[in-house]
Amino acid sequence: MIGKRSIYVHAGLVVTGAALALSVWTRDKQPKALVQSDVTIWQGKPRDVESISFESKKKRVSLTAKKDDIGRYFTGTVTKDRTPSPPPGDAGAPEPAAESTVTTGVLSITPVEKLVDLLAPLKAIRTVGQVAADREAEFGLDDPEGTLTVKIGDAEKKLLIGGPTPGGGDRYARDPGTREVYVVKGDVFTKVDAADTALMERDLHEWKDAEVAGAKILAAGKERAVVRAGDGAKRFWADASSKDTPDETIANWMSKLERLRPTDFPETAPDPRETIVRVEYTGASGSLGYIEVFRGPTGDNGKPQYFVQTERTRMLGKVVGRGAEEVEQDVAALVP
Repeated sequence: MIGKRSIYVHAGLVVTGAALALSVWTRDKQPKALVQSDVTIWQGKPRDVESISFESKKKRVSLTAKKDDIGRYFTGTVTKDRTPSPPPGDAGAPEPAAESTVTTGVLSITPVEKLVDLLAPLKAIRTVGQVAADREAEFGLDDPEGTLTVKIGDAEKKLLIGGPTPGGGDRYARDPGTREVYVVKGDVFTKVDAADTALMERDLHEWKDAEVAGAKILAAGKERAVVRAGDGAKRFWADASSKDTPDETIANWMSKLERLRPTDFPETAPDPRETIVRVEYTGASGSLGYIEVFRGPTGDNGKPQYFVQTERTRMLGKVVGRGAEEVEQDVAALVP
C-alpha cells in the first residue's frame, strides 16, 4: 500500500515538474514585443482622405484630393534633392547645380485609390507596443525613413516610418502621439516614397481600345476621319472613305500617339505652347474622349518640350520628346 502511494506521489511530482518546465520554456519563447494582431491605428473612409504627404531627409511628397464632374483624383508634387554628377577623373569637385532640388508634378487617379484604401482606415498587421530608446535601432526608429501625414476630414494623422521587418517587405511604424509601434504593410511606405513613379497616372483614358469605333484627327485647321474595323486581334485602322481597307500609315501613327505617356504633370502650364494635333475618339454610343498634343518651350537640352492632355488627365502632362516628335513630323502627311 505504501509502495503504491510512493509511486503515485513520485508520478505526480514528475508531471508537476514537467508542466512547470514547459511553462517556463514557453514563456521564454514568447516574443518580447509582439502583443496583438489586426489592429486599427486610425479610423477613416477612403472618400474622406483630403491630402497625403511624406517627408524624409531628401524627399518631400505632397498630394491633394480634387473632384470634378468626372470623379476624384489627386495632384501634387514630389521634390527630391538633386544628386550632383561625379567629377570626371581628377577634374575636382562638380560644379553646383543651378537648383539643389528637382520637382516632379504628379497626377494620380487609379494608383492612388489603392493607397487611400490602405490609409483609411489604417490597419496594422500587428502591434509591437512601446519601444524603449535603447531598442529603437532594432526597429529603424532611431533614424526613421520619414513622416507620413494623412488628412482625413478635419483630422490630421501622422505616422513615423521605421525600418523593414526581418525577412519581409513590411515596415515598423510609430504613432508619434501614443508612441505605440506597429507593423504595417510595406505598400504604405513604398507607394509614397516612390510617388513620382508608383502613383503616377499612366492610363490616359478610362475606356479600352476595343470600344473605339472611329476617330477624327484635327491638325493645322484640317481634319480627317478614320475608323476602327475588324474583329479581335485582326482590328485595323482605315480611312473613313474606305472602311474595309487597312491603312498602315494611319495605324502606325495612331500607335505612336497611343504610346505617349506623361512622366511629369507640372503645376504651371507651359507657356507659350502650340497645339500640334487633337484626336477625338468615338464609340458605338458616341464620344469617348480626346487627346491633344502640344509643343511647349525649349527645354534645357535645346529641344522643344511636348505635352499631352486628355479627358481623363484634366491637365497637361509632359511626355518623352522623341515619341512626340515623331507624332508631329508625321501628322502633316496624315492630314494633308
